[in-house]
Amino acid sequence: MSTFTITPTIGTRISDSDGFLGTVLYIGPVSSAKNQKETYCGIEWDDSTRGKHDGSVISREDKSIVRHFRCESGSLTAGSFVKSSKLNFGVDFCQTLSERYVQLDAPLLAPDNKFRGCVAMTKGGRSKQIEFHGEEKIRKYQQVEGIEKVALRGAGVSHAGDDTEKIAEYAGHLTEVDLQGNMLHDWEEVGKIINQLSALEMLHLNANRLGNPEPLPETFKNAIGGGGYRNLKRLVLNSINMKSWGPVSGFTDVFPNLEELYLASNDLSDISTCTSSTNNKVTGFPSLRLLDVSDCSLTTWSQVKSFSNLPMLESLVMNENDIEGIEKVEGGEFKNLLGVQISGTKMKSWEGVDNLNSFKKLKNLRFGNSPITAVMGGSEARAVIIARVCSVTYLNGSPVTAKERLEAEKMYVRRVARELTMAVSMSGDENSTPNEEINEEKKKAVIARHPMFEDLAKKHAASICMAGGGSAQSSLSNDTINVTIHSMAAASCTVEPMSKRLPSSLAIGRLKQMCKRAFKLDIDLQILQFKADKDSMLQPLDDDNNSLGYFGVCDGAQIFMNEVDTKALAREAEKLAIAEKEAKERMVKQEEEANVMKKAQQMQVDKEREGVAAATKR
Repeated sequence: MSTFTITPTIGTRISDSDGFLGTVLYIGPVSSAKNQKETYCGIEWDDSTRGKHDGSVISREDKSIVRHFRCESGSLTAGSFVKSSKLNFGVDFCQTLSERYVQLDAPLLAPDNKFRGCVAMTKGGRSKQIEFHGEEKIRKYQQVEGIEKVALRGAGVSHAGDDTEKIAEYAGHLTEVDLQGNMLHDWEEVGKIINQLSALEMLHLNANRLGNPEPLPETFKNAIGGGGYRNLKRLVLNSINMKSWGPVSGFTDVFPNLEELYLASNDLSDISTCTSSTNNKVTGFPSLRLLDVSDCSLTTWSQVKSFSNLPMLESLVMNENDIEGIEKVEGGEFKNLLGVQISGTKMKSWEGVDNLNSFKKLKNLRFGNSPITAVMGGSEARAVIIARVCSVTYLNGSPVTAKERLEAEKMYVRRVARELTMAVSMSGDENSTPNEEINEEKKKAVIARHPMFEDLAKKHAASICMAGGGSAQSSLSNDTINVTIHSMAAASCTVEPMSKRLPSSLAIGRLKQMCKRAFKLDIDLQILQFKADKDSMLQPLDDDNNSLGYFGVCDGAQIFMNEVDTKALAREAEKLAIAEKEAKERMVKQEEEANVMKKAQQMQVDKEREGVAAATKR
């Protein structure tokens, strides 16, 4: 593939002969170079281990530190100075497309269905010709003319090319183009490519260091004059080094029919100050249905509310942001929102989860890796979320069945009822008269923390013991579940399953002791799993210190006891020992090589110092 020779500018993307990618941050002479008049490119490498410094060098003249550029990542080893003649500045879009997708009349790789000069040795020691059938049929799918979607990931595309009209002739019919991980850095070049793809509906530009489209490229301005790129429905701009929401607001005119916009892993923290309206709400984007702002440095709900007036928004993805809470929505905010993803946030209280009930159309929720669920098992957290958010029908990608919701709500009501009873019972000591006013305040405080409790308590009144009329002990006794325990171990698989009514607070270690007595299998050899119902997947009970409730074991669950395969464990231990030994040997070898290189470098430095000293004496 031939390269494109250009004069680099600040921000130009480059690659070296080893395929490492970087960005030009400086162009000019280098103070430490032998030839002070020679021009170098100051590069910040994407892989910080590729460089040698942070953009500063020691001056050859006076030994002072001279900074030519500063690495944006803050790394001390991401910078290098390289002559432009040793850098690759990428290839054009049309050339890459024609080389990636072969011509129909191009020579076959396997004429007569046989690879020339390619043989395999048979078990008998004879050579056998390798055959390749169906090449002509496959080739039909390698013709740009016959397909609508192309992927040119990591192909080194950096510009549209000199003759952009060729793009329209060759690829104007394409509906989806994936340019992830290329060398595009100029939005003007992106505009030149889109201009020639009149049928384009989906464009993937993630992992291109494009930055903000600021000022708006001329190609985009011209497109707005003609009504914008009306066919484009999905635009993927994850990890493009965007630093502000401001320029994004201009996309509403450039892509007027945009339905999906992906902006993950960019810095959009200024969203609240970059909106055009007086109420800090994003305007425009009349057709936008999905917005992904994961890992975009959002920290407050007020920033998220900036998107609340998008009229058609159905799915909002905001994973991996440091958001600490969710507020209730009001009026027409998020009026069509069906799905929310908030995994990896810093949610500090369940109030935010409870407030999801104010999203009237919410059906799909992804929530996890949060401080409030960190102390729970996956099954327990799922059950609590299902109970607290009444409208959710899909949670973390899995459907919420009617039975699962029923069991989750019952478990939740029993848990809150117990909390109510415990709060009331601790309002005075044994000899004091209960203070009804204090009790009432404590009840209100508990119910305030569980806004769904009263409705769910009415719904499941028959299955719980309400806190108002019983002792803490009676409430605790009602927090029990019926389970059936089966042995799958070879020595006891014929033993009848045992049905038990157990407290949900029972530790798994205690359950294993019960299994040991019933099925005569040592605790250390037991593997326990459970199924909530016949259609559920097996879930492990793999922490002896946690309880049945922690794992979300519900009423009617089936628990299965399996036996540890000791031989398999021995084999795994042997493999692990071998792997550790090999890793140690590699480390020793690498250290030896590093020491040799270090000594060689030190010898070179000493030699240069001796030369300088000798020259000084002369």
